[in-house]
Amino acid sequence: APVSGSKAPAEQGALIFMAAGDEPLYARVKGPLEVMGKAHFFLGDVGAGAKMKLIVNSVMGSMMASFAEGLSLTEAAALDQDTLLQIISLGAINTPMYALKGPNMIKGVYPPAFPLKHQQKDMRLALALGDELAQEMPVAAAANEMYKTARRMGKDDEDFSAVIAAIGRK
Repeated sequence: APVSGSKAPAEQGALIFMAAGDEPLYARVKGPLEVMGKAHFFLGDVGAGAKMKLIVNSVMGSMMASFAEGLSLTEAAALDQDTLLQIISLGAINTPMYALKGPNMIKGVYPPAFPLKHQQKDMRLALALGDELAQEMPVAAAANEMYKTARRMGKDDEDFSAVIAAIGRK
């Protein structure tokens, strides 16, 4: 089954499983899934888990691209990026990803938890799914272009937060 979560959630038993296919088999493996993760979902026919994973990663990639823009704009406006992180953490748009990735993005270091090349591949595949379903995805398409730019800059094996390089940060 596809999972949501990277190295740290895997080590902490906090993965999210997106299963599909044989529902009786899913029922038999619920116990081990509960040990290995914090949640598990049965999504229907074979392939539904993979589609959900692409959708989740597309949302995540779009959020990271927007966050990178915000950090860069904060710097360009001569405002404090750490203050931006604090303000975001206190509001409705707070997400653990920003608190986890933001400090390293400010420093310009991107230790890989989810390589940028994999994020861009998932963006591309999610866009293909959108095309197949005649679903408009303009935000994901724009974010994908940022990931492609970062890949051309040699950021393939760095964390996907290195997308910030696409808008001028090294």
